[in-house]
Amino acid sequence: MSKRHAGGSRGTAMTKAVLREYGDACHLRLPGCTYVATTRDHLIPLAHGGEDTLDNCRPACRSCNSKRQDQAVNGLGATVIIVVGPPAAGKSSYVRDHAKPADVVIDLDRLVAAISPTPQHQAIEPAPHVKNLAVRARRALIQGSTRLYTRCTVWLIHAMPDAKTLAEYRGNRWAIIVVDPGRAEVEARAITERTPRAHDVIARWYDLHATALHAAAARHVTSWDRSTDLGELHTVAPSTPDRIEPTPPRAIATPSRPW
Repeated sequence: MSKRHAGGSRGTAMTKAVLREYGDACHLRLPGCTYVATTRDHLIPLAHGGEDTLDNCRPACRSCNSKRQDQAVNGLGATVIIVVGPPAAGKSSYVRDHAKPADVVIDLDRLVAAISPTPQHQAIEPAPHVKNLAVRARRALIQGSTRLYTRCTVWLIHAMPDAKTLAEYRGNRWAIIVVDPGRAEVEARAITERTPRAHDVIARWYDLHATALHAAAARHVTSWDRSTDLGELHTVAPSTPDRIEPTPPRAIATPSRPW
């Protein structure tokens, strides 16, 4: 079939064929999912060279299909890795040690430093307008980088995504790595390395987010060989995630919860 999306009766016939082949369970399960698929989702979007075929389609509810748009699904384009952890945990250092030259790194602290007139030390709170501009830049970079269908890894440092954002990450099968050397260690580092506000953020991370983030990361361990050779860093996910080779569409599991 043509790479172009078939409309009308031809498109309806393809959707029915996808539902017959894979069932009517939505394979994305993003926030707001109705769980009952009525549309077909293209694993590799048509805009990125995907075809309107059974191999490249999976069932999706209308809500999830609309939300995913053309974001990359791991294994079929750029590999997106979410690195989470409390302030002063060493997230940036972890990424720096594991990223390859052609990879993309999205780090709010580095963006703040990049648009500041002088080097910013993390123990100094940036001006509100500087941080606001950096947040906008990060949002734009996320939108562009998570739609790459290039063989690279996108490392997104996001200290504590909320439940809705975390569900979206999991729905796209993006790997989650927790960098967490322990509460006592990060609190000690924050005294000399971060602003006083960091202590409140650390407390919020451990009290409200740590359990859910560790659980989300644990669900992705089966993607790689687990390793504990991390020195002082303790992560639930593996320490050295090799680049994931693209998987032929037929090798993808039939629709089920991806976590």
